[in-house]
Amino acid sequence: MNSIKYPDMFNSSSTNVAQGLEASKQDLVLLLSSEKGELLGDPYFGVKVKRYYYDQNDIITRDLIADEIWSQLRVFAPQLTVLRGDVKVWGEGKTLYASVKAINNVDYTTNMYQVKLLEGDER
Repeated sequence: MNSIKYPDMFNSSSTNVAQGLEASKQDLVLLLSSEKGELLGDPYFGVKVKRYYYDQNDIITRDLIADEIWSQLRVFAPQLTVLRGDVKVWGEGKTLYASVKAINNVDYTTNMYQVKLLEGDER
């Protein structure tokens, strides 16, 4: 499996390409860092995290974000097998993080991925 490296997609001479487990990580970071409709011309690709920026920081909001992440992974990351209970969302100050425990179908290893979803005053 191959993937374009994100955010270092291009250098002066060629396209940076990730392979294997690194490709799965790059796909996951790209998916979780994108808002819906923001990338690839697909109105369904991405996670609607910014819409929760001013919502209450409680278990319900974090659970809604985790549901959104899980459903997007099921559709756009078929190389990962993720259970709903293995997606966690938490915040430290004004920074929002997600952790995803997934079985990578490339080599059937279990990996833990952590992604920063929002930081500071992003809107």
